[in-house]
This record gives sequence, structure tokens and C-alpha cells, in this order.
Amino acid sequence: MFLSRPRAAVLGAVVVSLALTACAPPGQPAAAGVAASYEGTDVTNARVDDIYESWLNGTKGQDVANRRQILTVEVLREDLLAKCEELGYPVQWSTAEQYADQWIQFKGQQGEADDNMIEATQGILALWIVAYTDPTFANLREVSDNVEASIVASHRSGAYSTDALIDSVQLAMQTAENKQLGGQFSYTEFQNASAFVDEDRPWFDRGTSS
Repeated sequence: MFLSRPRAAVLGAVVVSLALTACAPPGQPAAAGVAASYEGTDVTNARVDDIYESWLNGTKGQDVANRRQILTVEVLREDLLAKCEELGYPVQWSTAEQYADQWIQFKGQQGEADDNMIEATQGILALWIVAYTDPTFANLREVSDNVEASIVASHRSGAYSTDALIDSVQLAMQTAENKQLGGQFSYTEFQNASAFVDEDRPWFDRGTSS
């Protein structure tokens, strides 16, 4: 299968950049204070807030993800990094640090990214790579389906959906193309990807506690 010219150009930039820098059942609500749990790891509301503050401080409010976008990267990051390794495009911490600092400059700000922002950028880069290396999104769907099958999210976080993730990734790719961000900055649009959607909660409509 041939890649479209924009996709091929971005993928080429990804390869060059990396070469240079070398559980409870689904549907069960998460524990108090926990935004989501996956494979024995809890992502707490406090953790989401800390990441939000890091983006707010790093970009001076110019580019801050919302709660669901932050949570999406958090629950997917380790599996996406493993998939990148498997595909031959490992995303090292030093690479993520470079791209996070570049992100701050791209937004017209000065300074260096803190560890929270670097770690988030590492997950965003992994999502970017997995998306662009496979036009069918089969690799991304494989990773996301595993999360969807076992994640436990709070009602506030919403329900996890692979279809929603794919839709938001496609939108990120299109937006990056429309903005002509190219291989240098197209990854920044992937911060806007989200796998969480509003739940259908009849218990809430009935006014019954849960």
C-alpha cells in the first residue's frame, strides 16, 4: 500500500528525527480519586492535574490539553512506546525532551519542559509514529483495543472508545496538514487526540447514586 505524499513526508521526517536523536471488569467505576486504571496502574486525578499544570506553565497557556486528552496519552503511553520499539522507531527520553523543548519554542515561549511535559510528549510522539507508520491504523487499533478491553475509568473521565481515538487521530492528521506543520511540528496536533467519550448513564438520569 502506498502512502499519500503528506503522510510519506511526515513519516520520513519521523524516521530521520529518531535516527538523529537515537484489573476490575470494564464498566466498573474507578476508585475514589482515580481517573482511570489499566493493567494495575492508577492514573489519579492529581496526576492529571499535575500534567495540566505543566503544560500550562510550559506553554504559558498557549497549548494546554484538556483532561480527557491528557488521560488518553497517560493510559496509552507505555503500550505505544512498546509498539514503537517493535516497529523499529524507539522514542527515547532524550528525544522526547528535545521535542518538548521545541514545542515550547514553537508556541513562542522560552524555557525548558519539566519531566511531566517530557513524559507526555514521549507518549504523544509514540502516538504520532504509530499513526503515521500504518495507513490502516491496524497497529493503533490493536494497542487501543487492549486498553478498551480492560480499562476501568471514573464516570467523570467517561467511557474509553477505540473508534473515538481513531477519529481524533485522523482529525489531528488532517489539521496538521491543513496548517502545513510538516514533519517538524505535526506531532503537536496529536495532543488533541482523545479516546474518552460521554457515558450513557441511565442511573444518573434516574437520580440514583452509584
